[in-house]
This record gives sequence, structure tokens and C-alpha cells, in this order.
Amino acid sequence: MQRKILKVIQTFSLRRRIVYLFAIAALIPFLSSVILSYNAIYSILDSKLETSAKNTLKHTELSLYHTMENLAQTSQQLVYPSSIAIKFNEFLQTDDKSKLTSLEEDIQKELDYITYTNASAGLAVYIAENDDHLYRNMLVRDDFSIDKLPSIGEFNDITYYGPHISNNPLNTQYVISITRDIELPNNRTITLYLESSFSITKNILSINQEMNNSFYLILDKTGRIAFSELSSAFPRNDNFHSLVSTDMSGKNEGYYWFKSTNVQGCSIVSLIPQKQFDHEKDRWISQMVFLAIIFGIFSLLISWLVWKMVYKPIRIFDSEIEEISNNNLESNTITTKIPEFDHTLNQLQNMKIQIGELLTEVEWKEKKRADLEIEKLMYQINPHFLMNTLDTVHWLAVIHKQDEIDKMVSALNKLLYYNLKRSGKLSTVREELDSLTQYFTLQEIRYDFTYTIVLNVHDSLLNTKVPRFILQPIAENSIQHGLEEDGHIVVTVYEENNQLVISIKDNGSGLSQIEIDQLMNNKSKDKGTGIGIGLNYVKRMLHSYYGEEARIRLESERGEGTVVQLIIPKSF
Repeated sequence: MQRKILKVIQTFSLRRRIVYLFAIAALIPFLSSVILSYNAIYSILDSKLETSAKNTLKHTELSLYHTMENLAQTSQQLVYPSSIAIKFNEFLQTDDKSKLTSLEEDIQKELDYITYTNASAGLAVYIAENDDHLYRNMLVRDDFSIDKLPSIGEFNDITYYGPHISNNPLNTQYVISITRDIELPNNRTITLYLESSFSITKNILSINQEMNNSFYLILDKTGRIAFSELSSAFPRNDNFHSLVSTDMSGKNEGYYWFKSTNVQGCSIVSLIPQKQFDHEKDRWISQMVFLAIIFGIFSLLISWLVWKMVYKPIRIFDSEIEEISNNNLESNTITTKIPEFDHTLNQLQNMKIQIGELLTEVEWKEKKRADLEIEKLMYQINPHFLMNTLDTVHWLAVIHKQDEIDKMVSALNKLLYYNLKRSGKLSTVREELDSLTQYFTLQEIRYDFTYTIVLNVHDSLLNTKVPRFILQPIAENSIQHGLEEDGHIVVTVYEENNQLVISIKDNGSGLSQIEIDQLMNNKSKDKGTGIGIGLNYVKRMLHSYYGEEARIRLESERGEGTVVQLIIPKSF
């Protein structure tokens, strides 16, 4: 296992190793701190959240208590022996119609005044024993019935209901309501129904929801759920399970609950979703994750800076080595502003200088060796040609008259003069063509053949510099490889793509592809003769002067003749 891990690590690049090391160095201390503080932080958060939830619940419970208390106090102004109750008693006892009308108007005005001046009061209705609505300050629903209201308790002869939808058809909000019986002096009993203002109830029920997205239950003294904002989990009229115990908080159905009971005997329960209750914990975790990301980014940034500090010199080294591999040995002054790398770069530059000097020396020696080989080939060609020519002159002197000998000797003299007079190796197209003409004159006399020579060259190219003695070996190949009586040779010189092209075309018997390949690859069976030596000399001479820029193209077919093209850079 350990070997496998080491093997995997060994495949990591320098950049990955730097990144991993800095990430580990930054995150391990941070994660250790987080783990050590985890329990303490959770305990603090639990205490903070529970305290906040209980405080908010207490505030809501007090608001509900004050609303119920205000309703009770307001109802005191509407029961006997209040002014409106006394007038109501008179209204029920009198038979005087004029007085009834006056009392009815007074009762209605006073009822409107009392409910209007009490901000906590809403709908108020006097209900007779037969459930007739004697007086009201607002409209009442047709299906209104006290028996349908959710009771939340009874205290001091007052029954409390709600929250429930208002019995005013123009109001669809939840309200708190009370009922109380009024005993009149004439032994008649009527019932007062009084609702809270819908805005008061709305503020009570929404304050906690706005703060922490909670839901409410209101329980009566027996623990029955009189009101539920979460009927799917806690339906109305079911018993809330915790009332049998003294617990004031707990967890049930995925909700944390907190309970508070007022003096009227009813209880209010706040339900907070576990997700909401755990929000603070999740936020702390998010903050830790955020800090971990920040630490990770910081470590990556530092590792990136270190990598750049190391990578740039490495790239410079790589570039320098690549230049050496591409034979670019020019010394450059490069600094990385890091002493250790600069010292190594200076050593590399010194090595480049030394390699350049060694290569220059090797090239000089190689060139010298090539020159010696060319000289050797030249000395092999000239004696061979001169011996054959002089032998022919000898027999001509015996057989022919003096004019023929004079012609031949004159041509030979010019040719020898051209070959031997120049100490350098560069000639011109003009001189090379003149030499070729003298050569063909000698060969025509020597072989008793008639040759037609055509020279196609523009005057502007006659003074172009070319290596010496490169056309005669090609012409000799034409004669040796099947040029018959009345042979035809065309020499064309032209410029193409800033290169000089010298084409020598004959109408001889031609060469096979095998013979062409042998000549071009120095594998000809005539390699030891003037034919093989001559073409090899031309190739070596062109390569010596022009390197890879010079080419020899040989095209031939049996019975179709041969075309040899020398393609060299144009020089003046």
C-alpha cells in the first residue's frame, strides 16, 4: 500500500505537489480549530436560539393577554349598570313608541361611540335569549352562531374565543372574541358578543412569523387545540400531547415548540420548523465553509505565486535547452532575479558558448575535409580526361593534316587554361558555357561524331557566379550514355523563383530508372570511371557552396533522351 501511494505521488508534477502541500498546510490548522470549537459553538447557538424564541413567544403571549384584557375592560362599558345597559333595560320595559325610537337611537349612538373610542374593539352585538340580534355596530354574518366559535377558556364569567374569522361579512381576518351574559333588573338575560379589532389580532399573529417564520397554536385549559396555523400536523380540536407534562418546550413532528400560558388559562404554542431553528447552525457552518474556501483560495494563491516563481525559471531553462537543440547557440543575457537560478543560467550560457565554439571547429574541419575530397575528385577527373584527349591528338597527328591538330590543340589549350588558371573555385555562366563549348569541340574530334549544341541563355545571366567545372561532367554523361551520331544537346539557363536553373538536355538513348537511382545515390557500377566520378563531383561541389539549397534533378527514359537540371541560388 505504501509503495502504491509513493508511486502515485512520484507521478505528480511539481505544480501539483506545491498546490497540495500549501493546501494541506493552510487547511489542517483551520480544520483542527473548527473541530475543537464545534461543540462549544453549537451549545452557544442552541442557547441563543432558544432564548430568542422564548422571548418572542413571551412577547406574543403578552400581546394576546392584553388584547383579551382590553376586550374584557371594554365589555364593562356595555354591561349593567353602565349607561347603555340602563337604556337598554328601559327600551325592553317601555311601550311608548316615541320613547322607544329615542332610546333606540341613543343606544345605537352610544354603542357606536364606545366601540369607536376603543381601538381594540371591533364587532359588538347584543343577542337576546332567542338568538335575535337586538343591536350591533356592524353587519353580522347570516350564519353567525356562538356555538360554532372555538373556545379557548373562561375567566371571571367571560368566555374567550379565537382566533377565528370575524363574523363581520366585510372582514375576513382572524379576531379574538368574548361573550358574557348581562343580567338586567327585569330578570331578563341577554348576551354581549364583542370582537377584537382585526388589525390588533393581525399584529399579534404576524410578529413572530416575521421574525423567525414560526407557526402558532392556541390551547384551552384542557390542552385542546382551539386554533392552529399548521393544521396539517396539528389539526384543530386535537389534544396537544405535551400539556399533560410540565414541559414548556420540546420537539415534535419536525418542529421545535415553545409554550406560554396566560392568567386566563389558555396557552399559546410557537412552532418553529427544525430547518428554521437550525438556520443559525447552518449559517455558522456556511461561514466556516466560506472561511475554508477563503483559506483554500489563499493557499492556492500562495502556491500559484511560488509556482510562478519556480515555473518561470524552469520555462527559461527549457527555452534555452530547446534553442540549443535547434542549433541556436547565441548567448543571451537573461535574469530571473533569483540568485540561484541566475547562476545556473550563466553556467548554461557559458556552455552554449563552448558548444558553439566546438561546433564551429567541427564545421571548419568538415568543410576542410569536403574541400580535400573535392580536390581529390578534380585531380581524378582531369588526368583521366587529359590522357584520353592527348592520346587522340597523337593518333590525329599521325593520320590527319596539321589543321585538324591545330583545331584540337587550340580547344584543349583553352580548356586547360580555364581549368588551371583560377586559384578560386567560382566562375561565371559565360566562362562555364565557353568551357563546355571547347569540351564538345574536343569530343567531336575525338569520337568523329557530329554534335549540335544549342545554348539558350539571356545576356543578363552570363555574369552570374557559379561553381567552376559543373557542366562538363554532365555533358560527359550525355556522351557516355548513348548519344548517337548527329546528337543534339540543348543547354538552357534561366531564372525561376530567384534561383538559377541550368538545364542540359540530350536526345540520346536515355537511362532506366535503376540507372538514375544508382547515379543519384552514388551507387552506379561506373562509380570508379569518369562518369560516376563526374556526377559525384558536381553534387559535392554544389553542396559545398550552397548546402541543402542546391538540387540536381535527373529525368530520363529509354529512347527519349535525358534532362539534367542544376538548381542553385542565384548569386552575383
